[in-house]
Amino acid sequence: MPPERAGRAAVLILVTALLLAAVCPAVSGAGGPPEHSSASPQGIESAEKTPGDDKSAAPGQNKARDTPEETPTPLPSPEETVTPADTPEGGQTEATPEATETGTGGDAPEEDSRTVTDPFPWAWAALALILLAGAFVLGTRYLGVPDTGGEAPAGTTIFPDAYRTVLSHPAGFPPELAERYDRVAFVGRGGLGQVFSAVRRDDRRTVAVKIPVTYDEATGKTFMKEMRFWEDLVHENIVAVYSVNILPVPFVEMEFLPRTLKQLEKPLPVETAARIAAGIAAGLAYAHERGVIHRDIKPRNILLTDDLTPKITDWGMSTTLTASRDTSVAGFTLAYAAPEQIAPERFGRTDARTDIYQLGAVFYEMATGKAPFAHESLAGFAGATLDEQPVPPGEINPDFAGLDRVILQCLAKDPADRYQSAEEVLDAIKAVTGGAGDEES
Repeated sequence: MPPERAGRAAVLILVTALLLAAVCPAVSGAGGPPEHSSASPQGIESAEKTPGDDKSAAPGQNKARDTPEETPTPLPSPEETVTPADTPEGGQTEATPEATETGTGGDAPEEDSRTVTDPFPWAWAALALILLAGAFVLGTRYLGVPDTGGEAPAGTTIFPDAYRTVLSHPAGFPPELAERYDRVAFVGRGGLGQVFSAVRRDDRRTVAVKIPVTYDEATGKTFMKEMRFWEDLVHENIVAVYSVNILPVPFVEMEFLPRTLKQLEKPLPVETAARIAAGIAAGLAYAHERGVIHRDIKPRNILLTDDLTPKITDWGMSTTLTASRDTSVAGFTLAYAAPEQIAPERFGRTDARTDIYQLGAVFYEMATGKAPFAHESLAGFAGATLDEQPVPPGEINPDFAGLDRVILQCLAKDPADRYQSAEEVLDAIKAVTGGAGDEES
């Protein structure tokens, strides 16, 4: 039990003891003094006799003396019930054992059954129960409310609408960053690191914090190289980087968006899909102009604002190839991989047109609800990507028939047959949809 609650419990116990000490004597004294509690009827009868009554009187001898002395009026014992009697003319009263006769006609008086009792013996007990119940209720409420007057520990968050404390830094989040962030929650793994949502302590702004998956030298260097590329990309369709630090641990602070394109139910309406695709193309065009290619465009790497503006995240593949994750092979996701990523000896090295192919695969999924190729094995995926032609999206979803040419040209096997720049893709989408994505350009 915390010290402050232990102190409250001690106060409650003391108050309860005082109440019992005050009430119990009153209840126990309701039957009279303790010395009378075990008195027998014979003892009471003897106490009522006058000093001369214990001597045997001779037959025919008058008990009354010639000069009767005043007989003091005996005070009733606590167990007697005094019954008014006729008072002699002299104003004297006589209390004798015969006063207990019941008038049944018998010569021997019955055993004295007169007692003096408190007419309200249960009133005190009821009062004691009420006081104890009140003390219990008040004490329970008093002990149940935590003391929030002091500051909470650095590793906890106290919500204003509930008296509960939760651990604010999940496993994997560096404790060295506890003074900078609270309300930390794991979001997922991306590229070379783990991503957490967190609230900055200084301005209470929610941000995304990315840290390396491991802290070995090779990962650290690649992580920081990725961040240097990403930090220079400032565009409305690219997730913003707020700061990059290596102390106290390597981490990057970014714009936080809770939704991804992967979470949207598909297929999407034509206008929505075209606008998202145009936004992705605009972000890629900006990065390509600065010599940066992404090489891992997929629904999970497209974050969405509340109005469904797309923002590209996870630029780790723009700098290096990393260990596979999920269905990834050699640093890319196979379901969205371009042919040159699978067979570079056949289709050449990756370049900006690799991003265009992956944009076409994402656009295809937004139109049809599935990836261009579907197989149960990695080999099947790879073979279809290299040799098969996807079904035109308009045959699966007629609403997208007008965009078939745009999507299929993005998905051309040979990079030379694709759009040669993201700007060309953006212009083609606008030409078909009548300007979709103008707000992203």
